[in-house]
Amino acid sequence: MAGILKTVCNLIRGTSAKKDQSPEDFLAKSENFRLLLAANNRTLELMSEMTAQSLSDQTFGMAYIRGMSVRIEAGVRQMVQRLCLMRPGKYDGLKDACDRIVAKLEEALDGRGDRHACSLVLGIERINAGSISEVGSKMAMLGEIRSELGLHVPQGFSITASAFHLFMESGGLDDEINRLIQICDCDGGSLEKLLELEDRIQKMIEAVEIPLVMEREIFKESERLGNVRLAVRSSAVGEDSEHASFAGQFRSELGVKADDLLGAYRKIVASLYSTTAMAYRLNHGLREDDMVMCVGCLEVVDAMAGGVLYTRPPIGDDDGRLVINAVPGLPCSVVNGSSSVDIWVIDRDSLTICDTEVAEKELRYVQTSSGRVRRERLYGDMRFEPSISDKVAKKLAKTALRIEEHFKRPQDIEWALDRDGRIFILQCRPLSVCGVNTSSVSESTEDRAFAILSSGVSASPGIAAGYVFFVQTDDDMARFPDGGVLLSRNARPQLAALLPRAAAVITEFGSSVGHLANVAREFGVPALIGASEAVERLSGVSVVTVNGDTGTVYLGRRKELLKQVKERRSDFGESEVKSVLNQVLQHITPLSLTDPNSPDFKPESCASLHDITRYCHEKAVAEMFMHGRRPVANARRLVGDLPMRYWLVDIGGGTVNSGDGKYIGLEYIRSNAMKALWKGMTAIPWEGPPPVNAGGLASIISQAASNPALVPGVANDMGERSYFIVGTNYCNLQSRFGFHFCTVEGFAGEDPDRNYALFQFKGGGADPVRRQNRSHLVGEALERHGFIVTIRNDALFARMEGVSGEAVERALAVVGYMLIHTRQIDMVMSDQSAVRHYQEKFDRDIEYILSHLSSEYIDRGQLS
Repeated sequence: MAGILKTVCNLIRGTSAKKDQSPEDFLAKSENFRLLLAANNRTLELMSEMTAQSLSDQTFGMAYIRGMSVRIEAGVRQMVQRLCLMRPGKYDGLKDACDRIVAKLEEALDGRGDRHACSLVLGIERINAGSISEVGSKMAMLGEIRSELGLHVPQGFSITASAFHLFMESGGLDDEINRLIQICDCDGGSLEKLLELEDRIQKMIEAVEIPLVMEREIFKESERLGNVRLAVRSSAVGEDSEHASFAGQFRSELGVKADDLLGAYRKIVASLYSTTAMAYRLNHGLREDDMVMCVGCLEVVDAMAGGVLYTRPPIGDDDGRLVINAVPGLPCSVVNGSSSVDIWVIDRDSLTICDTEVAEKELRYVQTSSGRVRRERLYGDMRFEPSISDKVAKKLAKTALRIEEHFKRPQDIEWALDRDGRIFILQCRPLSVCGVNTSSVSESTEDRAFAILSSGVSASPGIAAGYVFFVQTDDDMARFPDGGVLLSRNARPQLAALLPRAAAVITEFGSSVGHLANVAREFGVPALIGASEAVERLSGVSVVTVNGDTGTVYLGRRKELLKQVKERRSDFGESEVKSVLNQVLQHITPLSLTDPNSPDFKPESCASLHDITRYCHEKAVAEMFMHGRRPVANARRLVGDLPMRYWLVDIGGGTVNSGDGKYIGLEYIRSNAMKALWKGMTAIPWEGPPPVNAGGLASIISQAASNPALVPGVANDMGERSYFIVGTNYCNLQSRFGFHFCTVEGFAGEDPDRNYALFQFKGGGADPVRRQNRSHLVGEALERHGFIVTIRNDALFARMEGVSGEAVERALAVVGYMLIHTRQIDMVMSDQSAVRHYQEKFDRDIEYILSHLSSEYIDRGQLS
């Protein structure tokens, strides 16, 4: 039995005479532990922010997703590194797990899709609808209507996606532009930042040489066309799509000579990163790293007239008519809005003209005899002449309907009429339609009158209703009803198992960056974290409505609020960037490693970066708190108010460098964490063991009789020294009281991310049931003060982290009190009146201690 007890002691305390370590080694381990916790909190906060962004309507681009992914990966790798340093060689498998998950994450982030080898330049006669990935939609559609419909399209060629990739990679533009976008941080759409970014990228592109092989192919194709002027236009992959036309967002160069083609090409590529184009992508949720700028080079049509035709009304009801807009000369003044236009409205079925409106026009764009494009002013009667005849208008309508029929959707068509009366199609794309705006959810006066709780912090948005169900134990979890509102004292990670069944979550303690909040957002479950007095206010309440947007809980089912939410969600669409974000989050935020006791709780089972953070956190606590070795070198006997024997080891900054070398007084302690703990231990004198009834005494006798370690005169583990290990803001205490084993650890600095308080409690002299009852009594008291508590049999483990230094000091004072005043009460834990007595006593005494405790009081060094 002594051997078994010895093993249990070593497991709980993690110390023995043969496993001592130097203060320097322990300090390094403690620092790795604190840095791991800091990385954990920062990483969970980033995960929380990223998940919240996926549920918001805010604009963001791929730069945001990449930046956040990199920061989260860095935080996770730091946690892995720190855990490996705490126990070299034991957790190296985590590195492989992290690499595996990051590889999948990078695959989800990968932009510009699969690349297929293709010619750097393609003539229009070689292009059709199947060429979109290499020449972009604009040029592909022109090639299609030329080859399949036999319509007139200008002669020309496309500088392909393969050429774009070659240009970007040969000059190192891809990486450098991504870097500039990253550091610019313009996801908020700041015009000033976008303009600065545009200027820097444009100068960079202008300075890059076009690869010689690409240059040769471009000039070869232009020579084939002869001595003609070209319209050099964007034909980006993704441009002219049904939901993102990019109309007017990219640059066009008209009347370009062959010698100027390379410069024009650079300008078109640079327009990918114009302020307007970048803002457009942000507002449409399109990924900037997926944009590929193909460039069309088409002969400029010597046009008498030109314009734009809609085969359907772009908004409103479809009245069966199409609309033609026309101007004299080239259609430039239609698309750039620089001139009034003539309008023809034509019935689609009969091709009869329903209405005509001839505007007063002041200018036109024409091609000169030298091939250049210039603007001319119109004078006299020319200003009032129709740009085209009714006959041409009907011919245009007939041509447009053929195009619409071929592509099976309404079309937005740019056209030109040459001097020989031929209609040339310059561009065709799906006709965009306007969406319907939805109004925001509003609370009525009646709704507000039923608010019963408004102190919660929104951890996951949304509105839901259901029956309140208070969860404290594993049995409660097993009985949790489908569609219930999960109410809990603490935001324990284990509660995540209930989220698929929960309508909403409310907890009194916790953080919006914690595991539970993170998973609640993943499931889209409204969650209020840190709602003070939630348990008291909602106890006995049946149905409530939880508003995760405002942090409010209403009595009953608020039908109008819930109705608005349904309407809002039904109209929500997922953008391209948001789709990527959700794919990336699948490798970041899901939490499947929830049970540390499961055989699957191992690095190979980690399926997300969240899993790795959970694994690292759990194992780091075990290494530091349960299985860690403690320093005993340079220990000094503590001279204090308690009759028990304590020794103190300073691992750096925990004491004033005074004393005689063997002893140290309380007045020399600098560690605020130890001062707080000591205050809790000494503020109220222990009133001694409780009166023992016959059952309790028999239990103690049985325990002692079966344990040779308690035989007088025998060397035993119960007589080992208790050590305070202290630093400037750090304290670790291991204490023994007969069968009662306790370990306390805390760090109370200025950075909440690094702060924590840990407490382990096990053992006792009574039978297992009474020891378990005592552990539950202690656990409930600690939960009321913000600890997250786990109890297995009679072993209790409590933790608090990510809080202010003052909160840690208060927590350590509470633990200090519990250390002293829970001794031997397990003997009376079968008596319900005794249980109630200690519940009331603990609450009363702790309230007294905390009311007299403050950071200022501790910092003055007053301990008694």
